[in-house]
Amino acid sequence: MEKKGGKPEKTKFQVLVIGAGAAGTTAAYFLAKAGVDVLLLERGPYPGSKNMSGGAVYSLPTRELVPDFWLEAPVERVLVDQQYWLMTETSAVKLGFSSVDFDNPPYNKFSVLRAAFDRWYASKAVEAGAKLWSGCKAESLLFDGRQVIGARVSGTVNDDILADITILAEGANPLLAEQAGLIKKAEAKNYSLYVKQLFHLPENLINERFHLKGRQGSVIGLLGDNTAGLIGTGSIYTFREHIGINTGISVKTLAEKKVNLSDIIDRVNHHPAIDPLLREGTLVEYLAHMIPEGGFNAIPSMVFNGAVIIGDAAGLVNGTHGLSLAMYSGKYAADTAVEALEKGKYSRKVLKAYRDRLENSFVLKDLRDNRKVPALYSENPKLYEDYIKLVNQVAFEVAAVFPVSRREKRKLIESRAFNAKSAGKMLLDLYKVIKVIR
Repeated sequence: MEKKGGKPEKTKFQVLVIGAGAAGTTAAYFLAKAGVDVLLLERGPYPGSKNMSGGAVYSLPTRELVPDFWLEAPVERVLVDQQYWLMTETSAVKLGFSSVDFDNPPYNKFSVLRAAFDRWYASKAVEAGAKLWSGCKAESLLFDGRQVIGARVSGTVNDDILADITILAEGANPLLAEQAGLIKKAEAKNYSLYVKQLFHLPENLINERFHLKGRQGSVIGLLGDNTAGLIGTGSIYTFREHIGINTGISVKTLAEKKVNLSDIIDRVNHHPAIDPLLREGTLVEYLAHMIPEGGFNAIPSMVFNGAVIIGDAAGLVNGTHGLSLAMYSGKYAADTAVEALEKGKYSRKVLKAYRDRLENSFVLKDLRDNRKVPALYSENPKLYEDYIKLVNQVAFEVAAVFPVSRREKRKLIESRAFNAKSAGKMLLDLYKVIKVIR
């Protein structure tokens, strides 16, 4: 690698990929495998250095891209237990499913620490023939008329890097595309700010507290009090010797309510259902990260003359798919670039095949099917909070033992439930939810 601020030996590539996250690395990996001269730029000191601590990699989609990846990838735990906690300030209704069948190949999903996983994944792209320049920031896009022809780079290398096709995998903040006028500045309502903490704990304590064996892992989705009733979600992930906790709230909500997210994180840590899991743990990371959660209706233009946008930068995010949407968008961008290079044509019309591939895959089908969900949250901000409180109240009444008959107890529970919400209001809210998710 060239010295800081130096001139590279080569400044022209067939494809330039900006961003070595899951999407960008996938694009570079498949381009290199196809024999394309591709440069992968990473502004951090190494791929993964600027990502949040960890998350999930889903096995079945990922193995279609990188067969049996778990045999060499730095996966942490095999996630065999999925739970959802509906939380109030003092209680939690816990729903979940566990199966040891998930602990057998091809598995279901793994927890990974992104710093390790992304670094490994980028090494696979390099092994396939991609060039990787770390410590390089793309300052601006270069144009020939209306055609994107590369980027001006600073950092480890200072120069104009030219390419027939440029793939933008900048992450949640697509500043290059915005500055170049390719897309409009993102709206706050379409983003959430997540804060993630990573606590170190011995492996045996994690297994004991989450009722796990060996390298088995658990993931818990958090709803309700983890965001103080505001629009947002959270989760708990188990890694081999760490527990990760994250909470995210709509950026628009944070601004309107003037909420300090660090106060909410502290509230989460001291929740009576979570505090016992963290005892004796040492906080080793505290990170903040923006995630696009506007869904299908917030997806920007993705195809331009000489360039495409992939991954988080294109709003291709769905929490139930982990890294899969980003990785598949990288694969489809690579396939499209290979075809365009064979034709020697890089216009928007030719590169539109990238969008077509997304449309015909589960990526955009899934986002389109759930396109009304973000609006449901924003238009009914108290929906989850109200019903989570109601569910916890009913669960408390069911668990409590009163000196009355069971019939009288059922009537008592029904009366308290309907005092909180009328039957008509419940049916209307249920109709709204079914209409959105059907």
